[in-house]
Amino acid sequence: MRRDEWIDWIWLAEAIGRSGGAFRKLIGHFTRPKDLLEADEEIIRAIPELTERNVKGLMNKDLTAATKIFDACERLGISVLPYNDKQFPQSLREIPDPPVLLYYVGKLPDFSHTFCIGMVGTRKMSESGMQSGYRLAYELAGAQALIISGLAEGIDGVCAVGAMEGGGKTVAVIGCGLDIAYPRHHGKLMNRIVESGGAILSEYPPGTRPMQYHFPIRNRIISGLSQMVIVVEAGMSSGSLITAKEAVTQGRAVYAVPVDAGTAAAEGNNRLLRDGAKVAIEAQDIVDRYRYVFEKRPLAERVRPLRGGADREALRKYGVIGFEREKPIGSSAVERSEKAERPAPTKRIVPSPTAEDAPKTVPDEVLQSLSPVQKAVLEAMPDDVPVTVETIKTEYPFGEVLAALTVLEISGIVRKLPGSMYGKA
Repeated sequence: MRRDEWIDWIWLAEAIGRSGGAFRKLIGHFTRPKDLLEADEEIIRAIPELTERNVKGLMNKDLTAATKIFDACERLGISVLPYNDKQFPQSLREIPDPPVLLYYVGKLPDFSHTFCIGMVGTRKMSESGMQSGYRLAYELAGAQALIISGLAEGIDGVCAVGAMEGGGKTVAVIGCGLDIAYPRHHGKLMNRIVESGGAILSEYPPGTRPMQYHFPIRNRIISGLSQMVIVVEAGMSSGSLITAKEAVTQGRAVYAVPVDAGTAAAEGNNRLLRDGAKVAIEAQDIVDRYRYVFEKRPLAERVRPLRGGADREALRKYGVIGFEREKPIGSSAVERSEKAERPAPTKRIVPSPTAEDAPKTVPDEVLQSLSPVQKAVLEAMPDDVPVTVETIKTEYPFGEVLAALTVLEISGIVRKLPGSMYGKA
């Protein structure tokens, strides 16, 4: 692909933002970004269901910002994978809101001929959750499955290490630019993933800070790349439940590890199981179930059992446990803002985020990703006055309003306050 074509794809990604399905509407009318660059306003407005912000973005034909992003990628060793590239995962092309492109470092796996398993979970993991996640990742990766995670603190990091220690590879999908290690203590882990033959992906260009609303948006990519998703451990406020929801929407199988009732992580997992998720206990059971289902994605006949539990030394080495937290800077928008450090193939080109950097309004790309009931609930809430669930007036039943509030809270758009009150974040 020529340099100008890459720049055109980056322009399109920045013009319409992430998620929300705008790109899906466009690819039904245009085959390449150049066509949109040459289209006038009348042609663009004729495309159904685009937002006003989409139209304005597409009418800005200036390629300066896109050129700077491409130059930064070349300087930092970051590759760009547009939607029309033959290596772009077919499974991502099929989801309702595919990314325009992916940025990546490392070696892209052959997604079309690899059985991919998304593994996600809470940041505040228990000992049991850590052991379960590590063991399943270790054994499944050893059976030739590719483990995909979000590289978040807690379970995600454990699963990435478990997969590599099991002799397999892993792919991480992050919610910031690839030149930023977030959380900071996962910098060594990011390096190790690349060194071991895996890859780190993002739809955010270099220099993009890890804002809280990025992570629910990126979850659709984790599930979209996977044939199945395992929720290892998750409370009702865990973003892992958004990944599970995306998986269901995309037609992927959802598994959950049973958790003892009464623990902090029990409610999310056990709710998933109650609502129809399959039980994930033994890796061999999963291998037996899927070994002949996907002929082009072979799995080993038998798993190699993990002996002795999670490798704590490896988990410490890569900053998954035993890391030193930095002092928080005020109130957090992203898990108490942490300074960024560079992974091996890149370098920092922007300062780390602070709470003061957080946007004061919900970005359009986030609003587009919400369901109708979530939008209705958000619109019914005043900007600066806390409300109870009962006072939020919409056309939807109470249960749906409550469920929408939970998702909005997980996404960082709404805050739960004392006295069962809710307010906009």
